[in-house]
Amino acid sequence: MTNNDFYRDLFIQHIPIQEVLLEPSLFEDVPDDWNIIVTDVQNSTAAVSAGNHQLVNLAATGSIVACLNIARDNDVMIPFFFGGDGATIIVPDIILKECLHALILHQENCQSNFDFFLRVDSCKVGDMYKKGATLKITKVKLNDLHIIPVVLGDALQMAEDEVKSKSRKIGLTNIPYNLNLKGMECKWDKIAPPVDSNEILTLIIKAQTTALQSTVYSEVLTKMEFIYGDVKKRHPITIEKLIMINSLGQLKNEVLMKFSELKWVEVFTSAIRSFIARWYLKTNEKGRNYLRELPELTESLMVDGTINTVISGTAKQRELLLFELQAMQDKNLLRYGYYVSNTSVLSCYVTAIDDYHVHFLDGDQGGYTQASKLLKL
Repeated sequence: MTNNDFYRDLFIQHIPIQEVLLEPSLFEDVPDDWNIIVTDVQNSTAAVSAGNHQLVNLAATGSIVACLNIARDNDVMIPFFFGGDGATIIVPDIILKECLHALILHQENCQSNFDFFLRVDSCKVGDMYKKGATLKITKVKLNDLHIIPVVLGDALQMAEDEVKSKSRKIGLTNIPYNLNLKGMECKWDKIAPPVDSNEILTLIIKAQTTALQSTVYSEVLTKMEFIYGDVKKRHPITIEKLIMINSLGQLKNEVLMKFSELKWVEVFTSAIRSFIARWYLKTNEKGRNYLRELPELTESLMVDGTINTVISGTAKQRELLLFELQAMQDKNLLRYGYYVSNTSVLSCYVTAIDDYHVHFLDGDQGGYTQASKLLKL
């Protein structure tokens, strides 16, 4: 296989993640000439505190969508991780410059239209290896529809730390305007948990050392499944709780993020699409299929060297899980941060109603940002 096809050609694991994690032979080193792109909203805690958590989520979603559109145009498959206030995308050299250029344009949009700064930078995987980092990856079939990347190692975290610690000006020339956020949508209102009395728990769990990741994360996911049930049972999204937004302000923000200026034609078109979609998703077979697929194609669990997850359950289940996590933290096995909210928020990448779609999940009020703040204490 060529390096450009590295991720596409990875073997897909069909066993539970907690079992995959304990089998190092199922992981492969990411090639030296691939790159780690990191985007991160600077001072995201302040932005979330000011009530701009949906804009922060949109900026992170846009980072992934911009790179996915470029990858699709070049017939390249890439892994990505949504972090609420930023994203991590692993790309081969063939699309690196295009992706960075698009992300710099996205950065400018965020700055001019929403007054927050989106850090953008990249690190060569080979350079991270020279610094002693590790980056091993596999693909796991999470359910009938969704295959996710699973990463072990500290390279992604080291790359994120480097990007946050410096402010490098990326100079790219002779590349035409290429910010394409087509397919990015935020059409869903805040989503209540499947059971009205339940809550949404956003969790970030980090093993104390890289060597402990496999066993610690396997144990955590096993405990989580014992307390909450499997991924499907603890999933925060059900079709019955999905409600489309009718907020002009949110539609305007989506247009501003995608087109850098307020195009009322696009706002009007987006509003019409939302209105029609209410009928289409209920009465058309393709629409109903899309809705059925949406929960399974939602990123509710990510393993990128840490565990990042959004789950739904009772307060009692949360107390039991946090008790177990605290016991493991007391043994110096891991650190964790969490945030509890009443609803979750969803942003989406939809190429077509009957084609590829993936959905990015966060706890309301900036769940991942809030959990990360607690993790750092």
